[in-house]
Amino acid sequence: MLFSTPAFLFYFLPPVLLIGLFLKKEAQNVFLLLASLIFYAWGEGWIVLLLLASALFNHCFGLAIEKRNSSGKRKAWLIAGLGFNLSLLIIFKYAGFILANLVPMLRSTGIVISNNFTWHQPMGISFFTFMAMAYLVEVYNRSCPAENKFLRTALFITFFPTVLAGPINRYSSLRQQLAERETTAEMLSQGSRRFIIGLGKKVLLADTLARVADHIFAIPASGLTAPVAWLGAVCYTLQIFFDFSGYSDMAIGLGRMFGFTFMENFKYPYISRSITEFWTRWHISLSTWLRDFLFLPMAYSVSRRIKSDRWLGIKAESWSYYPSMFITMLLCGLWHGAAWTFIAWGVYHGSFIMLERSVLKKFIRRLWAPLQISYALLTVIFGWVLFRASDFSHAVVFWKSMLGFGQGDGREFHLALFADARLNAALLISVLAAAPLFPALQAGYAKLRSSSSAVGRCWLPMVCRALYLLFFAAVLLVSAVVLASGTIRPFIYFRF
Repeated sequence: MLFSTPAFLFYFLPPVLLIGLFLKKEAQNVFLLLASLIFYAWGEGWIVLLLLASALFNHCFGLAIEKRNSSGKRKAWLIAGLGFNLSLLIIFKYAGFILANLVPMLRSTGIVISNNFTWHQPMGISFFTFMAMAYLVEVYNRSCPAENKFLRTALFITFFPTVLAGPINRYSSLRQQLAERETTAEMLSQGSRRFIIGLGKKVLLADTLARVADHIFAIPASGLTAPVAWLGAVCYTLQIFFDFSGYSDMAIGLGRMFGFTFMENFKYPYISRSITEFWTRWHISLSTWLRDFLFLPMAYSVSRRIKSDRWLGIKAESWSYYPSMFITMLLCGLWHGAAWTFIAWGVYHGSFIMLERSVLKKFIRRLWAPLQISYALLTVIFGWVLFRASDFSHAVVFWKSMLGFGQGDGREFHLALFADARLNAALLISVLAAAPLFPALQAGYAKLRSSSSAVGRCWLPMVCRALYLLFFAAVLLVSAVVLASGTIRPFIYFRF
């Protein structure tokens, strides 16, 4: 079930919200767990049993880690728990990819096996397994105690706002909220507004941009020109941001309605001044997960084994940083999808991060701020082409067209074919919304209010409040109309 569907908006959310708000403590947890299982089963059917099994096994692994006193036994149970979660990913997400690459190698040695392996990938498996693994590591590191009540562990892993595409929350940050929370009128209002913003991002912006991006990325090499290729790349760059940040806004808003505070997932990533900064602003819950549970442990393990400041003439910190960063970003790409293009995309970003730390650091710092942003944004856009392309040859063709070496003559596919009023409006709003314009307006409003006369301070808030509410009502109404009359597109990150 998608957040941006009439089924969710009109049949699932209203009764769940209405009933859930009148329940207290454990009763609400029981109800939300049942609602979450129904939500997941709505689209995935029997695979909801896999989700429930994941919650049960991780609950047991957490208790086993907690009850062991010796570090060796604690580590053994941690490895078993991590192995269980990784096995789910390997079996349900990567088995087909592994076989597709393994079969040709085996055939060259005379071993013939079929590679017609198809297995349905459960929605959200990368997200709920990462949340479960983080929980086990936190228990092992004693960042939080193991949860004794299975109900709370299960709700943490299966909770419907986050189960499909995050944010990848930490159990330590939600532990107290799972035990005790209260939904106030202000929290309900905040959550509703955040949900509406996310819905508008998805339905009005991302889906409009997707229509053009999908069309352009399907154009054969013989028809691509530089302007059309750039339009497709820009549309996809904005689409993936508003698609995923829209989902995150809806998830955070839903959590707020039920008394939960989830971590933020985006912080205007397209105004970053470097790729390093980009990854502190883009998919923050994943980047911090990779930093805390993959990069830092690897880097620390390497640095601990190097006894001197230099080894083979290279600084010890370089030995710990660069290999760890390369592996982390490679696995980041693999996490996004079982394809070589995703792996290459991760290596692409990792390479720029390592270049920025070594040879580009001082050069970038000396650049004018708009040039820094332009460098980071262009690097990200070219990376998104690799991310979106069906294979490497498709990406190369697209890159060549963007650089002016395309094969198209502009007769069959040209800008006027795509640039209608709806797309132009979506592009304009998307560019403005991708920048921190709203915080700037808030700051300007606060300054204006403080400098206004007593009469102005009286009527100004009322006018602004009325316009504020009118804006949210308009976004909700237009989104509902579009949903009722148009095609519903799944969220991009659901396949990860």
